[in-house]
Amino acid sequence: MPTRKLIATLLATPLALLPFSASAEDLAARIALLEQQIAELKALVVDQQAAGESTREELETLRPVRKGTRFGYGGYIQLDAITSRYSEGKPTNDLVDDFLVSSLIPVEPASGDGEAATSTKLHAQSSRFFFTTRTPTAQGSIDTRIELDFMLSPGGDERISNSWNPRLRHAYINWDMGEGRSLLAGQSWSTFFNVGALPDLLDFVGPVSTIFVRQPQVRWTEGNFQFALENPATRIDELSDTGVNRRLDNAETIPDLIARYNGTAGDLSWTLAAMGRQLGYESRLNSGEKLASDDTWGYGLSLAGKWQLANGDMRFMLNQGSALGRYMGLNTFDDGYIDSNGDIDTIAQWGAMLAYQHAWSAQWRSTFALSASAADNPSIGEYATAGQLAKRYESAHANLNWLPHPGLQLGGELIYARKELEDGRSGDLSRLQFAMKYAF
Repeated sequence: MPTRKLIATLLATPLALLPFSASAEDLAARIALLEQQIAELKALVVDQQAAGESTREELETLRPVRKGTRFGYGGYIQLDAITSRYSEGKPTNDLVDDFLVSSLIPVEPASGDGEAATSTKLHAQSSRFFFTTRTPTAQGSIDTRIELDFMLSPGGDERISNSWNPRLRHAYINWDMGEGRSLLAGQSWSTFFNVGALPDLLDFVGPVSTIFVRQPQVRWTEGNFQFALENPATRIDELSDTGVNRRLDNAETIPDLIARYNGTAGDLSWTLAAMGRQLGYESRLNSGEKLASDDTWGYGLSLAGKWQLANGDMRFMLNQGSALGRYMGLNTFDDGYIDSNGDIDTIAQWGAMLAYQHAWSAQWRSTFALSASAADNPSIGEYATAGQLAKRYESAHANLNWLPHPGLQLGGELIYARKELEDGRSGDLSRLQFAMKYAF
């Protein structure tokens, strides 16, 4: 070993400096002393090598992943403090107190104007953590990610412990073969959703018209193109009163089909996505006896992007289709409805969002976002219950964030959202939200 040679050289140096007149006895004594020191150093080196081997063996035993795989960990802790005012009374589902679920905004009762209600909520449920691995191979890099948070958890209790259960967000394998070619399998953001176009807001989801879906899928990427098969699910309304107590079950046989193109033009990055969906249902008695069934196809289109500016950016999203349904605004509109003949009819829908982020300085920034969406529901004259269907949503966000240190963010946000039903009844939400977040 080089270290041993260096030690031997240093110990031997005094021999070269001995005067030629030294006696034979003196020379022999010095040589004997040096040999003893070298022997002791050799024994020390052997002990150090043994200790090093033991440490390496212990580290290999404690290694969290296989040799050659890089392991990563991260996430953030966030506290949200939210005060909300509902113009038409207290929501029947308090999930809307945690983040903007526009479909849960109360509307005025059929009997007349409702009475305004307010609520305040503090929670840390949006905190999250993730684990990643990366394994270089001769066939390309194999990456994995698993990510959890605590939103929508049924296991908590606000009275005492607030012990919310973890919830799966992402769990996927991505095989990066190089040259812009990859294969992803697992649960992640839908290929139909351009995550980079989502505005930088404190609210957990944001604009009422945004595409927002995570689901199991298989996705192939080839250069700027992406193609995916994703988990199907149908949510439809039964507007006709059949007079029979029955249940509706999903009955899709084909995954949602999605194609997407990712483009750039200078400081503008954009995506164009198209989706085809099979919608299907079966109605059965509680005994299991089948009464009726049908399936049909619907589509969706989404153009979204981000334009980088000198002191910020502009983000946008335009969505249109006959079966956007659960893909847009947390299922603000259903995928379709069952007509009087038992057939599925889809509903034409659209959504638009525009957001501007401005950096006031290196430590201060703001985002302003406007959004709207609407659906072309069946007429009340055709179905009396159609008046209860959501017709239109609108939202506005404005915030100010302070970033005193990398990863640390403190901010406040004003939110306004409005919901309107087909029969003209409406309700709105006004909200003030504060948050403190540290990403690690």
